Amino acid sequence: MRTEDLLLTWDPLGYGAGSYGPEFDEVMMALTYVDSTEQLTEVIRRTLLEAFDACPPETEIFEMAQRLLASSSCQL
Repeated sequence: MRTEDLLLTWDPLGYGAGSYGPEFDEVMMALTYVDSTEQLTEVIRRTLLEAFDACPPETEIFEMAQRLLASSSCQL
């Protein structure tokens, strides 16, 4: 699955798929400079906390970060 599609179908806070446009744009940008799953997990967590004052469990964020990094490396 394409990286963008992974994000567009993910609904981490239950607001409905597609409700996280600016936040997911920030995550997509982070994929250009992060070096690890842990770094991307932190970017996702921080971005959601700043925007919504909430975030899903750390394990869910970590799993999505793994999927995003794997997907983005396949697209190179």
